[in-house]
Amino acid sequence: MGDEGRILVGGNLLDMLSDGDRAQLFAAGRLRVVEAGEEVARQGSIGDCLFVVAEGEFAVVRCLPGDDEKVLFIAKRGMILGELAVLDGGARSASLRATRRSVVREIGLGAFEAVTLHGSDTGHRILRAVAASVHERLKMTRSIATAGVASHAAPLPTGPSLEWSAPASEVVGVLEVLPAFAGLDAWDRKAMIPRISIARIDRAADLVLPEASSPGVVIVLRGALSPWLDDASGPEVTMPAVGPGGFVDYAAALGFATAPRRWRTRSPTQLLRLDPACFEPSAASAARLLYALSRSLATTLRRSTGLSMHFHMAWARPADAPQREAERHSRKLARKSPIALRPRPPKASRSGQ
Repeated sequence: MGDEGRILVGGNLLDMLSDGDRAQLFAAGRLRVVEAGEEVARQGSIGDCLFVVAEGEFAVVRCLPGDDEKVLFIAKRGMILGELAVLDGGARSASLRATRRSVVREIGLGAFEAVTLHGSDTGHRILRAVAASVHERLKMTRSIATAGVASHAAPLPTGPSLEWSAPASEVVGVLEVLPAFAGLDAWDRKAMIPRISIARIDRAADLVLPEASSPGVVIVLRGALSPWLDDASGPEVTMPAVGPGGFVDYAAALGFATAPRRWRTRSPTQLLRLDPACFEPSAASAARLLYALSRSLATTLRRSTGLSMHFHMAWARPADAPQREAERHSRKLARKSPIALRPRPPKASRSGQ
């Protein structure tokens, strides 16, 4: 599988789950038999369900503007697909087409949320696996986009210690409108206040997260942070800025260590740090916060791959691209209007009549 396929499909999320967790997730879906060549998802359509290949195989196909259709990956039995569009509610980035008679398990958005948001420990484990899976794909996207650009000889130093303080009373009102907390009710938000702290940073300040002293789960409350190259030479142009409600440091929520990362504030910014204990299974709002984290990462991945494709199409097209595009255009016209393009016989002259 090429880089595009690995980013789009990622590893197999189901490999991170136990047999019992997979069985509970599968029970929320329904089986569907499809014939060879039949599409179960079309590029550009809104994602309202995810898919698990039960039998047979499916081609993950994408077509970019001005280019031919491309098969990115062949999904075989046991693969899960389409979770990104389900998480962020966006358009599907590729089509899913059966290469032969196959069986797919469709798990609708409502059923997926019922299992994950109200599925006790099983739902919590599934959501942690989902967030970890999207994180790995985002990490791969960044490494491909910055290969040979953001390398540095010495390890990136740990970040400065920000001045964190207890939140003011108006923070509760801000939390109500942030996407990260959209699924929480008033009681959840109020219960989180003792576990929240706030830091203020001036415009054009450089940060390295996670902090050395007390890493937590850091979210942008106001302002915006731009991902900056490790050598501080400039922004990562293929990675989107993170605005209000976006996660910029979340490794503690998923229980793994991550490499420090450099950021620069684009405006006067407020950061919110959340105690990682809020993401533990015993916390009342843990599932909803994990879902919000997964959604935020899925949106970031979608935007980053979109930026990468834009730069690739603008700067990395082959030298014969204009000629190839003209040929494709001619073929397209020929398919649409074969009569109009058919050579006409020469008109007879008057002397020959």
